[in-house]
Amino acid sequence: MAGGTFVRLLRLVVLGCLLSGALVLVACSQDPLQSIGLRSSEWINEPTVPTTLRVETTTPTLVDSDQLLWANDEVTVDDPADVEAVLAAVFARRQGDRFIQASRSEIAAALPDIAFPDEVPFGAEWVSSQLVMDSDGTLADDPSAAFGIWSVEPYTRSRSISQMIVIRVFFDLEAATELSTGEVEPSCARFADRTTDACEILTVGLRDTWRLGSVDDTTLIWFEGPYRYEMFGRSFVPSEVLTDISGSMVPLSTLEVQSS
Repeated sequence: MAGGTFVRLLRLVVLGCLLSGALVLVACSQDPLQSIGLRSSEWINEPTVPTTLRVETTTPTLVDSDQLLWANDEVTVDDPADVEAVLAAVFARRQGDRFIQASRSEIAAALPDIAFPDEVPFGAEWVSSQLVMDSDGTLADDPSAAFGIWSVEPYTRSRSISQMIVIRVFFDLEAATELSTGEVEPSCARFADRTTDACEILTVGLRDTWRLGSVDDTTLIWFEGPYRYEMFGRSFVPSEVLTDISGSMVPLSTLEVQSS
């Protein structure tokens, strides 16, 4: 009985020594609690989520017209200041059509102060240009000139897919005077004979502009000086873009100097 008691006491002494040693080791370390939770922290950490910066990009809708190539600029007279010589030279090129190929210098000479857009649709590359003459060699009024804005060299592909805009310029002094003096009110009835699904009158800059819409195209009409401008845009040219273009008109002669 005494022997059993002795053994139990010896075990208690050994256990106490072991516990005391462990406490001494922990107390002697620089950070006695640094390992607590170390194992669990290796898998509890939140994952790192990669992030990317999104850069918004937009396609321009308009470009400067001085980037365009003019198909007829090589067809010109020596002295564009001589209007009679210009008209005679242009009429000599006639091949049965009233619309005769002419350079922009010839058009600017024949129609003083005629304007052309300073901005054109994105994707436009070329311009075709004509003067319109009657059979007696005089300049016509209805229209007097025409421009085509193309995405490719004119007439090398179908108009329906490559001719973006057509601008016709009419000499219409009577109507221009009536509107400028307030003798008549602008209304869609003026162009009621046209095939159109909708008509509205906008204010572009300081002028009234008629916008005629249909399923396939949009036409804008406005007056500047003695001229009436009619800008026809294909269905793939947004109406808002046409409106912006119509508000960017500058004298053709000025544009010619900038582009030379």
